[in-house]
Amino acid sequence: PQPNGSVNVDGHVSVRDLNRAMDWDLPQDDAISIAGLIINEAKIIPNIGQAFSFYGFRFEILRKQDNRIMSIRVAKLL
Repeated sequence: PQPNGSVNVDGHVSVRDLNRAMDWDLPQDDAISIAGLIINEAKIIPNIGQAFSFYGFRFEILRKQDNRIMSIRVAKLL
């Protein structure tokens, strides 16, 4: 975790593992990976620097390779 409470995670990390590690409750029904969750909710393949807020969290795309999200900053909204 960063000092501001956000975490940087690889896009392939499973939603279930992230929920367990951080004691979060992100939905696990529609996507296996955190990148898949973002793409599913945003309905696009986002660009670096784009950010989205849903489920009480902010997701910022940090790194991509081709159409794959490689790194994401996730922060719980207050």
